[in-house]
Amino acid sequence: MKSYVMKIQQHTHSDAAKLILYQNKAYEVIVQGEIYNAQSIYQLLKEAYPLQERLEDIVFFAYQRWGEDAMLELEGAYSFVISSGKDVFAAKDPLGLSPLFYSKTNDTIWLSNRIDALLEASQQPRILNSHGILELFSFGPSLSMDKTLFANVASLPMGSFLRIHNGDIKVKTYYKLPTIEHHDDMETTTLKVHDLLCHSIQQQMHHCKASFLSGGLDSSIITAVCAKEKEWHTYSLDYEGNAKNFKSNMYQVSMDNAFINQMLERYPCTHHWLMLKQQTLADTLEESMLARNHPGMADVDASLLWLCQQVAQKEAVILSGECSDEIFGGYPWFYRDELKDLPTFPWLRSTPQRIELLKDDIKQLGYEAYIQQQYEDSIRDIRYLDTDSEDDRRARRHTQLCLKWFMQTLVTRQVCEGDRANLTIRAPFANVALLEYVYNIPWQMKFYHGQEKGILRKAFANELPEEVCWRKKNPFPKTHNPQYADIVAKMLMERYKDSTSALHELLDDAHLKELIATKGASFQLPWYGQLMSGPQLLAYLYQIDCWIRDYNIKIEK
Repeated sequence: MKSYVMKIQQHTHSDAAKLILYQNKAYEVIVQGEIYNAQSIYQLLKEAYPLQERLEDIVFFAYQRWGEDAMLELEGAYSFVISSGKDVFAAKDPLGLSPLFYSKTNDTIWLSNRIDALLEASQQPRILNSHGILELFSFGPSLSMDKTLFANVASLPMGSFLRIHNGDIKVKTYYKLPTIEHHDDMETTTLKVHDLLCHSIQQQMHHCKASFLSGGLDSSIITAVCAKEKEWHTYSLDYEGNAKNFKSNMYQVSMDNAFINQMLERYPCTHHWLMLKQQTLADTLEESMLARNHPGMADVDASLLWLCQQVAQKEAVILSGECSDEIFGGYPWFYRDELKDLPTFPWLRSTPQRIELLKDDIKQLGYEAYIQQQYEDSIRDIRYLDTDSEDDRRARRHTQLCLKWFMQTLVTRQVCEGDRANLTIRAPFANVALLEYVYNIPWQMKFYHGQEKGILRKAFANELPEEVCWRKKNPFPKTHNPQYADIVAKMLMERYKDSTSALHELLDDAHLKELIATKGASFQLPWYGQLMSGPQLLAYLYQIDCWIRDYNIKIEK
């Protein structure tokens, strides 16, 4: 994905824009991402409008036809900008699968799909103020949907559009998940889940011949559907030393290779085993941060970037199982007793320990109140049915929280790391029709057989090896090799020894030294989600230091 910047002043200009003349008026149009039903939209519009068969024309004339509802007709992962002079309309797809940022400096407004491109074009100072610090240590590596860590740079949320008129920016939400009664019986529900997902996968197979394959449910479903249609390539990630050092836990129950082999026995794909060395993983931390323009998910980002770089040597597009857990309720907080009823974000269980790690003046910003306010804002508008059970209401809350927060973090990771490697990653589970149907399935159906994503397992039981179909959910593979903790502790210590490091402005000295000395073990809960435990926290702090240094960021408390 190429970066673009649109400058809106007296006249709009972007070198990346396509010019469209319509009804004696000139428009500049930029489209980023992919629209999977572009051909059908073109066929629908071509008789009524003078459009060419290119994305910019299809989006522009879809907007002429449907106005603010155009995004409900366009299926895909995209953002776009339509400008005529100082009047601008910009939007993202309903699920927020493509980035769009904006900023206002004096009398100029800037729009871009990349924060670094926007900052470079606008020449504005790079500032981390108290609001950014709140985001960084309350939610990091996730962020509120409308925010970035850079002062004066905002993000357009999922399912939203913005209008600019005479220098005024107005943002509006156009998409909310509909809450409707589910009337289908179990067999009909199973069939519809199967057909909706197959349609999405087949729609996204266009110009693609590869998928990631971990031997987990989601990547295996995609591989099974695709391998029946055409010659197919699959790619998996493993880490140097994991076979020796892996220990099962509540989040990572089993290693992948045996399940991958079962899939390959049933579907003879051309498989590519990729092994990542610990030093290479650590060396990729900084580049993966630059890809995201923010400190991210540490080695979970870095390993994906490395994986994408290897895949991109042979593929231009690959399919991923991302977004399944948000839609089908795969995360532990959907069902585990100790997590499911927490009155806050269940992937942020270490807030007191996070705060304890900070310097005294940084501690005073009101993290817990800020987190609670954002949590309540995120669930305030959820609509429930009178017939919803308590399990159903809980599932709706967790789904909405995951879509707005957890999924956005993972989608950003996938887009940014893929783009850095010149690889397009498509996520067939991130489909509006599938989401809307599954969202309204009662929890007892969704949790079929007493297992997370049970309805999805039932829907594809005939197409997967039994052990793969009912394998306990595993997250994205991470390193278990203690050598990695040694390496990142040494890297962070080098940054600590630098008296100019921003770590000294932000973190308590004694706690930071203890964290490094124990190689992350002094921070006992995951910093974030399921994967970011001690060594990943060291890597995250290293990324924060790199981010502030590389972007020449000024900290304003």
